[in-house]
Amino acid sequence: MSSGANGDNAATISPTTSSRTMSNEQRPDGHQNAAYQARRSTTKTTANAPKPKENLPSKIKRIWLAKTGIDTRTYMQLFKGAIAPTVAIAAYQGTPFADIYTTIGYLVAITTILSLPVQPRAKFLQTMLINSLFTCIGVCVALLAMFCAVHARINTEGRTGPGKGGSGTSGLAAGGAATTTYNSSASAVADIWLFVQIYAISAFRANRPQFTIPSILFAIFANVSMIYAPQFSTMVQAEAFAKKLLEAFFTGFAISTGVSLLVFPLSSRQVVFGEITGYIMSLRKAMAANLEYLHTLEDSDMFAPHRVNTAGDEVIGSKEADAFKATMNALTGLHAKFSGDLVFAKREVALGKLGPDDLQQLHKHLREALIPTIGLSSMSDIFQRTAENRGWDREVDFAHTTAEEAANDSEKMRIESITEWHYLMKRLREPYGRATAIIDEGLEHVLIVLQLAPKRKARPPDDIAEASGDEPQPGEPGFSDFYKRRSASALDNRKDMLRSWCAVHGIELASNFFDDPYRKDYVAPEWMNADFQSPERQRLRRQLFLCLHMGFLLRNVNRRVGNLIDYAEKLQTSGKLSKTRLIVPGFKRLRKWLMSIFSRDDESHDDQKIDAGGNNVTVYLGQAYKAKKDPEHLPPTNLWEKWSNGIRQIGHFFASPASAFGFRVACATMSISIVGYLHATQIFFTRERLFWSQIMITISMTPTAGQSVRGFLFRVFGTFAAMVLSWIAYYIVDGKTAGIIVFFFIFVHFGLYIVLKYPAYIPVGMISQVTMALILGYELQVRKVGVAVATSNGQAYHPIYILGPIRLATVAGGLFLAWIWTVFPYPITEHSQLRQGLGKTLYLLANYYSVMHETVRARVRGTEGDFANKDSPGYKLDKVRYKVFSKCTVLLAGLQAQSSFVKYDLPIGGKFPHAQYQQVIARMRSAMNFMALVSLASATFSELQEADINDKEHSSEWLRNFRRLIGEANVTSEAVTTLLSLLSASVSSGSPLPPYLRVPEPFMLSQKLDEMDQDILNVRHIAEPGYASFAVIQIGTRCIIDDLREILGIVKELVGELDFSYHVVSTTDGTRGGEGEVAVYPAGAGQAGGVKLD
Repeated sequence: MSSGANGDNAATISPTTSSRTMSNEQRPDGHQNAAYQARRSTTKTTANAPKPKENLPSKIKRIWLAKTGIDTRTYMQLFKGAIAPTVAIAAYQGTPFADIYTTIGYLVAITTILSLPVQPRAKFLQTMLINSLFTCIGVCVALLAMFCAVHARINTEGRTGPGKGGSGTSGLAAGGAATTTYNSSASAVADIWLFVQIYAISAFRANRPQFTIPSILFAIFANVSMIYAPQFSTMVQAEAFAKKLLEAFFTGFAISTGVSLLVFPLSSRQVVFGEITGYIMSLRKAMAANLEYLHTLEDSDMFAPHRVNTAGDEVIGSKEADAFKATMNALTGLHAKFSGDLVFAKREVALGKLGPDDLQQLHKHLREALIPTIGLSSMSDIFQRTAENRGWDREVDFAHTTAEEAANDSEKMRIESITEWHYLMKRLREPYGRATAIIDEGLEHVLIVLQLAPKRKARPPDDIAEASGDEPQPGEPGFSDFYKRRSASALDNRKDMLRSWCAVHGIELASNFFDDPYRKDYVAPEWMNADFQSPERQRLRRQLFLCLHMGFLLRNVNRRVGNLIDYAEKLQTSGKLSKTRLIVPGFKRLRKWLMSIFSRDDESHDDQKIDAGGNNVTVYLGQAYKAKKDPEHLPPTNLWEKWSNGIRQIGHFFASPASAFGFRVACATMSISIVGYLHATQIFFTRERLFWSQIMITISMTPTAGQSVRGFLFRVFGTFAAMVLSWIAYYIVDGKTAGIIVFFFIFVHFGLYIVLKYPAYIPVGMISQVTMALILGYELQVRKVGVAVATSNGQAYHPIYILGPIRLATVAGGLFLAWIWTVFPYPITEHSQLRQGLGKTLYLLANYYSVMHETVRARVRGTEGDFANKDSPGYKLDKVRYKVFSKCTVLLAGLQAQSSFVKYDLPIGGKFPHAQYQQVIARMRSAMNFMALVSLASATFSELQEADINDKEHSSEWLRNFRRLIGEANVTSEAVTTLLSLLSASVSSGSPLPPYLRVPEPFMLSQKLDEMDQDILNVRHIAEPGYASFAVIQIGTRCIIDDLREILGIVKELVGELDFSYHVVSTTDGTRGGEGEVAVYPAGAGQAGGVKLD
């Protein structure tokens, strides 16, 4: 590890990874200029030399990391998570500790597990603060409930004095509180209070998923306290019991806090800096994957679809394109996690170098580099859409077919297009390789400057002399200026690309044509003199646009990385990276944090949802999605209407899904707890620990049936595995206390490994830890205090080989009841949850498109204003656009994960249309990416307008005319927002779509501009700065419409479409000799058959 920019010994990438440059396979080989070859001579010599034989330790380390993913930092977290419950169990072996906690020592270990000490510091402290608050509230409510139960007993039996335990009772509860005999009134009151508490905390948990851990702790306290509440005859006993439970909980919290802060401390800032390192390394990997894909275009059929046959074999297509997309999917997932963790890092008090605003700016620059990189990954999709539009999507590879071999004109056109792309990509291999190389080095420079990666080894003097001493390496002074010089040459590379395209299509240009295209002549081929609507001219123009699209995105990545370099060097120059200081968040930030703790807007910034397996994602959608007009009530105007409107909210709460879920959980809990409140079974209930089945119901029920089946299977498996591991830990050391504790510490690692590395299976990891703590903790507790004390609380003693199966049986029984109450009286399945999530994402997509539409319009018209002013339209639109983009990214990732759990629903009725939902999710992601590209391209208009104002003498007349014409055209359409909103409403409610709903036709911007001015898109202007932006907007808007057309078709298939049409058809009855016309009603119109009109 190296000390990173946060000054907290952040875990960073290893030197061998951080300083690694792109291999020769990722570089343009054989085409570099002399300077480039000199710069890379050392790298190439190393790459071409035979690889040294890998020694055994290095091989073992490589295999270990590849198979397990456990590096030094990961094991530190595993150690930390395992040591906390181990300390709690080991502490019980001390007599003072055992004397205090007697029969509830296991609760200390359980609370250390549930408080998750492996969380980063800011998250942990926030969680611990809320845990403590909820526990205190739970104690207050429990005391009130016990007070009511005690007085219910007094009202029926009178004051009989404190209980003394003994026969017919549950013995001594915690804290020496002796229980007394059964009383029906006290049991009924306790049962009611348990129902109310479980209902309230479950409804709250469903409404605020970020508080799952505090809700679980509250539920455990409520269940345990309400079991013994009807067995106390005085409040002295009840208070002693509640106090002892409170001490056990807070002792567990204290141990967990000490371990979190003192044992391998991990701050949220360290996590963020690790994610910044991973983010930059992923960008480097993505750029290398893009170059690999572009190389495949030199000799492959880019229009061949990538398919896999039933045997799982590759048919035709580009594996490199799939690899690029996989890299980008991982990067967008990291971006979503980075955005969430950044919130906690900015709130943290720490010793470090960069403040909250610095971290925010780094996040902004990385996000700006991400968007054009996403655009590069869409190239294969654009080729596939072109093939589909032209009918080329056949499983035939034409990469090495000549035009003479074509069977028809369509195949001939395809072969000609493939041949042209082969020529173009071979010509572009060198410039694109150089551009990718400098971007890679720029990203490496950022890592070194931010102290997230070590510097390269010093170059030999011969290499420095060969490179003329003017090409600094990443991390060396002057690299920023070198990067800018190399980036400036990209303009010449763009002209080289344009000359290549013109040459391929018979356009003869002078060597200095683009230096002054207005005064130079060129030889135009025949196709350029044809009508601008001719198919050949349109095809070649689209090809040109796609070339410009690639170049524009690559230059934008280059430019965004340059901005990131400038900011990193600005931090270095300011001295922030050279000294460590105390970083304290400002008052405004702390106030926002306090206000956001209980708000729905902060739900996506918390990872405490341990029972849902990590697949639920909750995002605040905004007031527009929730605040709906009430068609039965006007807005309240006077005091009475406002007061009575508040009363109506009570009814709305009880009718809400959260309330329904709370009622289900309470009923399920009561189906077990009732056994403990009946005279004949109360003692049995306590003796055989059935309350653990009750507790599992409360903490494990989830709002959907799919999750419940999944949770049932996972928790039962986790309990079984923990039981087996507990037996091994106990018997392998022949029951020796020290050996049991050591093996408990080792085996807890397994559960923590699942929690850290496989979030989708968190329930298995959590339940296994809790089960081992219960089984082994209880056995060690009995060994310390003796069987007499251990059974004084009414729980029978069982040896470990019997206790384990009892634990498994109680958990399995409780989870089975939880599943029953999830599907009864009607199931809320994973299907409906996925559909609701789809509707919400469509709504956010409509929101994002609306913001993008206004952004483009403001930029084209020049009304963005000064970005330095926070009240300017441009600043506000930019802030909202990025916020909605982040929410869309999080929701789409959640939908993708949630759809994988549909298989756990019971197959009742027809199959779930899983393929259709997957297609909609993929199309929504594609549409969002193209919307981001359109927004990115439109930024050029603002920049060019500013340059035009600052330098009118050298501004282009074409640019002024172009901006004027494009300002008169509607680049984007409000109809798209309307369509997406209607789709969202229909999917969310399950209602059919309105009739005659159509996707707006793509705005043929090039056609409109040709109609306004036929010279505006002339070949003379293709090197103009705004021309490439126009090409990206043209492609992006067309692809958005294509995606919407597919989404509309699939949604129609899912929810249907209202059809009120009547079709008049002519009929002839040959047997009756009658002719006439029949008005046929559509299906679902309420009529059957037709009505004879004659």
